[in-house]
Amino acid sequence: MPPIVALTICGILVVVLLRIERGRNTEASVALWVPTFWILLNGSKPIARWLDPASLELNAGSYETGSLHDRMALLTLIGLSLYILNKRKIEWSRIFKDNFWLILLYLYLGTSILWSDFPFVSLKRWFRLSGAIPVAMVVLSERYPLKALESVLRRCAYVMIPFSLFLIKYYPHFGVQYVSWSGTKMWVGVASQKNGLGMVCALSAFLIIWTFYREWRSGTFLKSKSQTFADALILAISFFLLRGFRGTYSATAFGILIFGIISLLFLYQVRGSVRFIATLMVCGLAVVLLSLLFADSVVSIATSAFNRNESFTGRTDIWSAVLDAASKNPLLGVGYGGFWGLKDEMIYSAVGVREAHSGYLDVYLEVGLVGVVLLMTFLIAYYRKVLRELSYAYDWALFGICFLFLTLMQNFTESNFIRTSSFFWNIMIFLTIAFSVPHLRINRDRL
Repeated sequence: MPPIVALTICGILVVVLLRIERGRNTEASVALWVPTFWILLNGSKPIARWLDPASLELNAGSYETGSLHDRMALLTLIGLSLYILNKRKIEWSRIFKDNFWLILLYLYLGTSILWSDFPFVSLKRWFRLSGAIPVAMVVLSERYPLKALESVLRRCAYVMIPFSLFLIKYYPHFGVQYVSWSGTKMWVGVASQKNGLGMVCALSAFLIIWTFYREWRSGTFLKSKSQTFADALILAISFFLLRGFRGTYSATAFGILIFGIISLLFLYQVRGSVRFIATLMVCGLAVVLLSLLFADSVVSIATSAFNRNESFTGRTDIWSAVLDAASKNPLLGVGYGGFWGLKDEMIYSAVGVREAHSGYLDVYLEVGLVGVVLLMTFLIAYYRKVLRELSYAYDWALFGICFLFLTLMQNFTESNFIRTSSFFWNIMIFLTIAFSVPHLRINRDRL
């Protein structure tokens, strides 16, 4: 099939899927497209790479100057969000109070710019990171915020999953990459790299499985055949993309999806003691992650289960190099956004990457032990908000708990905490904001 014909068919399919999604939430306003585009931009390649597909590897100068196109697009979305919030007269003080630890974490990240060797670059990255908060508040300002958030996530899945398959098949210069040192072929789709596509597919699949089970429990499963077919199609494509090309799949994405599904089904069965069981699972997961760092036998079992070597595909070498760099500024770090692409040449020349491949180490490197403590405190505050949600929206509370599991696991081998373009981090901010002041959120009229 000629690529232009395939593009037309894919475009029509996406439009049909989005129309079906519209039927799920007829109360959604046009403003909801602002957070939708925000997630789409942060879950896919930068605009600069769409305009110049040959620019797959950015040099240090590109990291420092950034992309004008991406900057303008994100500034436009932030500006539109502030305009919408002003028109809807949001209660900023109550929402900020309910998100105290998130705001404190961001204020500390902003303060760390003072000791960054590249303060202007750090400031730009921090501003982009902070932009997710007003954009997420647009979701909260909708008449039914959690329903609106589901629409945002489903719209993103309906767009990114079909177009990823299309790009891999018909436009490989966008949808396929090759490992520089081995020539191994990798599917990346709309994402910037293999693991990015894996995370998009994993979360999309989890969202749909959660939806199916929720509808089955409420007796509404198959009530709308078009909606069920749309979700089933995206689920099938997601699983197909997750398997990767001849073993080059994202083991992290596959692993967290399986764990997330098992956790979700289990928590639904223990409703009477879900608070205790979920807390026990969070603590147990923390113990397992620590064991992976220090117990060789646990590492061997975990890596062999996903057909990976005990170095986590070379990640242990990266972690060692990052720890050496972080040890020079252990308490406060080098300043938010002031390392990767700017001061990382020794690590890049040694291991060929510009990230720690561990969200925990990335936070430690950039903002030190103080930043790690604030991040952990924010995650605890997020978890407490999710437990509070059990009294208001039980299904969403379980979704939020499982998403925390996925995030904690995913950041063991990938870097997504406090990252400006992180698909997972942006969704965590959206969940955190959407779970705010639930007594004001339930069944209120649109402002």
